[in-house]
Amino acid sequence: MNLIAIAVRRSLFTALVILSFVTGCSTLAPQPAMNLAEPGWVIREGQVAWKASADSAEIRGQLLVALHADGRNVVQFTAASGERVQAQFSTNFWQAQLPGQQAPVTGRGKPPQKIIWLQLPEGLLGNSAEETDWMMSRERGKPWRFYHDVTGESLEGTLVTTRMPARHRVQPGEHIIRVVRRYGITVEALRAVNPGRDLDWFRVGNDINLPEVKVPVAP
Repeated sequence: MNLIAIAVRRSLFTALVILSFVTGCSTLAPQPAMNLAEPGWVIREGQVAWKASADSAEIRGQLLVALHADGRNVVQFTAASGERVQAQFSTNFWQAQLPGQQAPVTGRGKPPQKIIWLQLPEGLLGNSAEETDWMMSRERGKPWRFYHDVTGESLEGTLVTTRMPARHRVQPGEHIIRVVRRYGITVEALRAVNPGRDLDWFRVGNDINLPEVKVPVAP
């Protein structure tokens, strides 16, 4: 059995136990992969290290996180071996395709708390600590770390925004910090393309500018 399949077995088992209570041991037909070429997606990519538990071996790979304005999200983790974990959520339906599983695990409602790939998008937005045991640690200039406070499962790395819209409409109750977390930018970068006092441009209903995406070019 390959390393990534071995690593996911422990966390997947816990998730399936929770799933059995929620869905009566049944799963729903899987949905097709979301079309990331559609407008409205914010794409962030980078290198991360994943540990299935506090004492598990570290597995490095490429991570892609896609967030849509309508609430949908996609997470793809591709290990150095080429194997992939893919999870997606759309309003009231979630699914996760994990190594060693013939079909994706699926369900309705909120995603199971134990599946890190389904919890990561909310962690990046800063929402996870409100209802779950997932925590996000951030320090400027250092890789972020998303981890489970009980099991020790974690993801650590950096993400670069490779695609986002040119403008964002400010929503009721929204804060500047939530906006910059969604797009993976800094407050300084947001202010640079929206001159003036924050109170003058950051108002509900306003369409504010977002900085231009600068995708790194390989040497």
